[in-house]
Amino acid sequence: MGKKVLLITLTSLTVFILTLVSFTFQFVTSTGASMNEDIEHKEKYQARVDDLSLTDGDPISILLMGVDTRSGEEGGRADTMVLMTLNPQSKSIEMVSIPRDTHLKIDGGLDKINSSYQIGGPAETIKSVEKLLDVPVDYFIEVNMKGFEGIVNAYGGVEVNNDIEFTDKHVHFPKGEIKLDGKEALIYARMRKKDPRGDFGRQKRQRQVIEALMQKGESIESVTKFGEIIDVIQHNVKTNMNPIEMWNIQANYKSARETMEAHKIEGKDKTFKGTYYYMPDKKNLNTISLRLKKHLELISNDEADQNRSKIKKNAENNKKSGDLGAATHETNRSKSDQDTEMKDQDPETERSYETAKNEAEEKDTDKNSNETGNQPNVKRVIKEDWKPVPTRQTNHTKVTFDEGSLDWEEMTEAIAKGANLTRDDMILWWVEGKGMNNVMATVTNKTQTENYRVHVKWIEGRGYAAIKVEELYENDQKNR
Repeated sequence: MGKKVLLITLTSLTVFILTLVSFTFQFVTSTGASMNEDIEHKEKYQARVDDLSLTDGDPISILLMGVDTRSGEEGGRADTMVLMTLNPQSKSIEMVSIPRDTHLKIDGGLDKINSSYQIGGPAETIKSVEKLLDVPVDYFIEVNMKGFEGIVNAYGGVEVNNDIEFTDKHVHFPKGEIKLDGKEALIYARMRKKDPRGDFGRQKRQRQVIEALMQKGESIESVTKFGEIIDVIQHNVKTNMNPIEMWNIQANYKSARETMEAHKIEGKDKTFKGTYYYMPDKKNLNTISLRLKKHLELISNDEADQNRSKIKKNAENNKKSGDLGAATHETNRSKSDQDTEMKDQDPETERSYETAKNEAEEKDTDKNSNETGNQPNVKRVIKEDWKPVPTRQTNHTKVTFDEGSLDWEEMTEAIAKGANLTRDDMILWWVEGKGMNNVMATVTNKTQTENYRVHVKWIEGRGYAAIKVEELYENDQKNR
C-alpha cells in the first residue's frame, strides 16, 4: 500500500499508548462514561475547539500521556507525553515525543514539564505542552502504567525476537524468540541502561512490542478477550473525548493512519544544582512548531515558508552579532549570579543561552584537566594516565551491560579504579554506553559523601581504562 512508517523515538509508556488509541476508539460505546474527564481550554484556543467538525475531518491534535502513579505520591507524574496531530485530508499523522525532563517554567513545579501533572493534572500538562510547542491541544488520552501490563496480560502475553541478551530488574531476557507477560513486556520496553546502542536499541524494542500488540489486536482470538480489555481500559484510561467524538474520530480519521512521521525534540543534557534537565533547542522547537501548525492547517504553506525563512535569518544575524561570545562571556560571572538568573530567565531566552553556553563548556572541559569547564555540578575534572584493567576476554566486540558477565565485571572494575573506590565501597547509580566501546557512569561511595562521573573506554587487546573523571558536588542521577 506504499505506507510509510518512520521509526519513533519514544519514552516510558508510549509503546502502549499508541496501541491503546485504536482500542479506545473501537471500544468507546462500552467505556466512554467511566473514561471521560473534561478540561477547560485556553481562551485563545476555545474558539477553535468549538468550531471543530469531526464529521468533516478537520485536523485535530491529541496529547497522549503515560502516568506513573507510585505509592505515597499524590497525583503521580506524566512520564510519557506524545503530541499527535491527525489530518485525514493529507492522510497523515505527525507525532512529537516530549522528554519528561524538558525544562519549562511551571508555577509551583520543578521547572520540568513532567511535574506539571503533579501541579494540576491533565489540564496543567496540556497548558505546558501548548506553551512549549505553541500549538493547541484539542484532546488528551491519559493511561496509567497498570494499563500496559493489563492489556498485555489480557491477550495472554506477546512474542518478540530479542536480539541482545540482558538482565534487568531481576528478569533475564535471553536472545531469540521469547514470550513476555505484562510485567516483563514493560521492563523489556523501558530498559535503557544495558543496551550499548542506547536510544536506538530501546526504540527497536518498543516498536517490537507495538507490532506484537497490533498483531494480537487483529487476530480473531482478540474477540474472546474483549471483556478483559474493556475492564483494563475503563479502569486505567481518562480522556476529554465524549462517546460521540470518539465515534466520529474512529469513523472519519482512518485515512490519517496511512502515513506516520515522528519528530524528536533536539536538545542537551543539563545539571543544575544537582537536578537533571533536558534543555530543548529553540531553533528545533520552532521548526517542529511550524510543522505542526501547517499540519493542523493553522497556517498556510506560504506562511510556514515565510516563518521558516525568518527563523533562519534571525539565527544568522544572532551568530554575526556575537551571541556566542556574549554567552561565553557570561560564564565568567560568579556562579551565584548565573544560578539566580537561570531561574528568572524566560525559557525561550534560556534555550539560546544554554545551547551556546554548553558548547563553550564542552570545549573548556577538554582544554584543561584541572578546570571544571564552568559546569555547575562539576567540582573538578581529573585526567590521569589510568592503566587498563587486565582483560580475560579473547573476543570483545562491544560493550555489554549484563550483570555478572565478564565484560560487566571488567567494566565496573575500571569505573571503580577511576573513582579511586573499592568495589565494595562503590554504589553504581547510572551507566550508559557512549558508542560501541565507551561508557559513562555515575558512582558514589557507600556513605554517599563522594560523587563521581567516570568515563571509561575499551582499549583493544588491553581492557577497560578510565579516561576522565568528574568529581561532582551532588549525585545528579540519584533522583533521575
